[in-house]
Amino acid sequence: MKTAVLEGCRLLLLALWLPSASGTEGCPAMCVCYSEPRLSVACQQQGLLSIPTDIPGQSQRIFLQNNRLTAVRSTSFSSCRNLTVLWLYSNNISHIEAGAFYGLGRLEELDIGDNGNLRNISPTAFRGLSRLHTLHLHRCGLSELPVGVFRGLFSLQYLYLHDNNLLTLHDETFLDLANLSYLFLHNNKIKTVSDRMLRGLVNLDRLLFHQNHVNFVHPRAFHDLGKLTTLFLFHNNLTVLTGETMEPMVSLQYLRLNGNQWICDCRARTLWEWFKRFKGSSSELECHVPAALAGKDLKRLRSSDLEGCVDNAHQTRTSIVGTKMRSGKYPTIETPLWGGTPRCCLPDSDKSSIISSKSLPDPSSYNSRQITNSSPKEKENIAKTKFSEADQMENGTRNKQNLNDGPGPGNSNLNQSLGKVKPDLTDGMESSTDPSRKKKKCSKKVRSDAQCLKSNGSPTRALDILVLSVLWLSLTICWTW
Repeated sequence: MKTAVLEGCRLLLLALWLPSASGTEGCPAMCVCYSEPRLSVACQQQGLLSIPTDIPGQSQRIFLQNNRLTAVRSTSFSSCRNLTVLWLYSNNISHIEAGAFYGLGRLEELDIGDNGNLRNISPTAFRGLSRLHTLHLHRCGLSELPVGVFRGLFSLQYLYLHDNNLLTLHDETFLDLANLSYLFLHNNKIKTVSDRMLRGLVNLDRLLFHQNHVNFVHPRAFHDLGKLTTLFLFHNNLTVLTGETMEPMVSLQYLRLNGNQWICDCRARTLWEWFKRFKGSSSELECHVPAALAGKDLKRLRSSDLEGCVDNAHQTRTSIVGTKMRSGKYPTIETPLWGGTPRCCLPDSDKSSIISSKSLPDPSSYNSRQITNSSPKEKENIAKTKFSEADQMENGTRNKQNLNDGPGPGNSNLNQSLGKVKPDLTDGMESSTDPSRKKKKCSKKVRSDAQCLKSNGSPTRALDILVLSVLWLSLTICWTW
């Protein structure tokens, strides 16, 4: 009888121990693992030189920011098929192997921003990330984006490309991004906005293009932006912008065009007329030439002020070059201003010879690649189903950037409107684009396992207490026998 009881005790102890052991995977050294609200591995700010090889395969969130990682290998996350959030920002990553994110079909947010030595990205780096809705590529030293780099990212809603060294963007770079809502391109070096650069962004809500070197916007550049509500083009090298260019943006509410070198003669008339119909908030458009209108707001001029043109090219050149913009940049001589006398400034007898000629630069001179108008991709893009509001709330995307960074009137209203972005994906942690985050700092230090269990009061702790109690009772019974 005693032998049978002892055998029963052993079986009981084994049965109680197995579930507890199987529910806990090893946690990498220098990391903290916790299961609530989702299975997460936090290894931030630990001086890591490489990505740990023993990350639990069931991990849903991995935080590796603020380390000294230099590369992302094709095997780094190959076993993490349930991964939804991956933060790699503020490291020294200079190389991402092809297939580094292959198989992460459930990934929703990828943050590799603030890696200044990255500079180049493989065209297939993000292939297969069909559920990705937020991608951070800011402050990576990028001078160009490869053709097709965003192909297949049909769920993407937030794209951060600001603070790079981008000189241009290939035509139809964003063709597959029919669900994109926010596009951050400010603080780059882009000079022209071609007719196909922004093609496919049919649901774009906010476009931040300020503090670039833009001197020419094609009249059809904003053709697909019928749902755009916010456009920032301040502190560029613009001198002329036509009303035809602005016409497609029927939903526009917030417009910032200050800090440019506006020519207020007959070339500005169509823009002036468009502003008469525009009901949204706008900054001032300070005239630089002619001298008689210098410093005045284009929108407040009279129709008679826009007759004729600047007296001569020398006056225009002297006036513009002699005025420094607030950002500290001077206009370049590549602006269309230097392309000869505009048609509206010529006598009637001289206009017949140029009626058939184009008044704007040939798009082929700056288009990096041409795609036919009947592209199957475009049809596929339009056929994509938009995310519902409920799906967006479930994704839980948060406000990544303080958008109210443009001088000019109307900012108080803009601050309220642009602040309505979805809540944070994580608890007590910050992404790389959070304005309250200081560079190379982390909002929380890695806690010990005891502290983590204490603060996350999860069902796992209650189960452990129950198991220990039963084990103690079993050992007492077995000892008495």
